[in-house]
Amino acid sequence: MILIKAFPEISAAILAGGRSSRFGGRNKALIPVDGVTVISRTISLLEPLFSEIIVAGWPPDGPLPGDVILVHDRYSGVGPLAGIEAALRVAGSPLLFVFGGDMPWLSEELIRAQVNEYIANPSDILIARSGGFAEPLHSLYSRKIHTALVSHIEGGGSNTIIDFCKLAETRYYDIPLTPETRKALTNINRPEDLLI
Repeated sequence: MILIKAFPEISAAILAGGRSSRFGGRNKALIPVDGVTVISRTISLLEPLFSEIIVAGWPPDGPLPGDVILVHDRYSGVGPLAGIEAALRVAGSPLLFVFGGDMPWLSEELIRAQVNEYIANPSDILIARSGGFAEPLHSLYSRKIHTALVSHIEGGGSNTIIDFCKLAETRYYDIPLTPETRKALTNINRPEDLLI
């Protein structure tokens, strides 16, 4: 059976290369939530939506579920920018939706709404923002920014995604702050974050 993807012109990337220092060094993507690991939950949600799923920075913790592309970070010490660069480098689509590998409660409805906003008003980057807080790991990035990102990293620019985004045509997608959207945008940084 051939599965028709909801967004065949968009790749998805899951950044799974963090050190998880606030989580006792455990790989947050392998934390079980409702009996399923975060990475498995995320891949299952994204597979029917996007043309391909790229997992950037996956440490050697075993095989990944599903049909995914594994890419290792080319740069060290620059945080999530390295994962975004790696995913943009191999993406087969002109647009990449980037997700944190520690976001167990992603919302398909919210993802679809953000993609539709991008389609209606394209830019280099579209960052989710809720309650005044930007979430650059629930955001769309055009492959056009790859060369600028490499130059930024190799030139010793700031390691924060938001600082890099100031160098590109960046828009914000404002999401009403509700209990549901707060949960959908939650990163699990500490064990207590699982108690939402």
